[in-house]
Amino acid sequence: MKYSVLACVFFSFLTFAQKIKTKGINSTVFGMERAIWVYTPELYDYEPDKRFEVIYVFDAQAREMFDVVHSTAQFLDGQEFGFIVVGIESPFSEEPLQHRNLDLLPEPTTQEAIEKYGAYIGGADKFMEFLDREVFPHIESTYRTLPKRIGFGHSNGGTFINYCLLEKPDMFDALIAVSPNFGFDGGQFVERFKKFDTDDIGKKFVYLSNADEQYKNSPQWKDYEESRVQIIKILKSNKHKTKIHLEIKDFSASENHETTIPISAFYGLKSYIDYQFRTAENIISYYDGLAEKDLVELTAKNTNNYAYECAWHNRYVDALTVIDWAIEKFPEDNNLYDSKGEFFEKIGNFKNAKTSYENALKTLIKKKHQLKSENFIATKDYYTKNIARVSN
Repeated sequence: MKYSVLACVFFSFLTFAQKIKTKGINSTVFGMERAIWVYTPELYDYEPDKRFEVIYVFDAQAREMFDVVHSTAQFLDGQEFGFIVVGIESPFSEEPLQHRNLDLLPEPTTQEAIEKYGAYIGGADKFMEFLDREVFPHIESTYRTLPKRIGFGHSNGGTFINYCLLEKPDMFDALIAVSPNFGFDGGQFVERFKKFDTDDIGKKFVYLSNADEQYKNSPQWKDYEESRVQIIKILKSNKHKTKIHLEIKDFSASENHETTIPISAFYGLKSYIDYQFRTAENIISYYDGLAEKDLVELTAKNTNNYAYECAWHNRYVDALTVIDWAIEKFPEDNNLYDSKGEFFEKIGNFKNAKTSYENALKTLIKKKHQLKSENFIATKDYYTKNIARVSN
């Protein structure tokens, strides 16, 4: 028995490894080849018609950064969703000049920043162009993607995705910024956020986390905390709250600038999934929009699964809203009424549970002639027991 379990584990790791590819993009923007990593989820192979959102991970030259995101995403995948994960490398070389800071940080405005970073700074606009003109088109033409991009960055990577939000907000729909370097250049980003206009942009999900990055503990954290606090205050203001869904996590009591990465990856991705796939309003508007563009075909089965994604995480109010949306679309599906009964029963509303189970039975009986006799009898039996259970 132990041997077979170990064999299964070994096999799962083999198949898991086969989902990761490294690719070179011949960049005209940089005039050289730039490396990326691509992870596709298990569902990508099993469901050849399904499309997926894409997470773009920066600093993937540190392979563990890419690995922690795609591994975490795999644990958090749902029955109806998963993520393609793309790691973007920012390698170091002196000739030609390459460095993560050059890719990820914008032009400095202070002499202090110029002296601190030297020549390895100020290429963020070029890096954005590389993504927009070369990386995104390659991924979206090669893989089955949905028009929803998530940017994941730590430290200067977190700074970069916020720079994208400010300068070219259509690049990412969601940002997971782990300990972003908002202290860069004397708090340059505070001034940028003060001027940020969200009137003409779509709604964004923004996750910001921080670790123990206080100036009193080390000079390297100069302006980190002060700038972060000011930016959070700006994003929470009435000016932005209708367009920016902000999630904040403070790990300063337990984590440092490095150890915060895996825990922030988990909470950042989970927060996004809860927002996107377990909140009724977002589920309905998202999938209706995708269906209008023929990017997903709505069925009784998958709409039922969207509702269960909420229920499995004890979000029964959301589950009931989603199942009502599903029933409106597929009123002749008896299973949807049964699901609704289950959700009501879980929250102790036995009266409405009974009504829903009765509706399931009525809908089943209307379809009797379409079903095999044994299937009809078994399902009728099941619904009758459900009704009896909530009638006592």
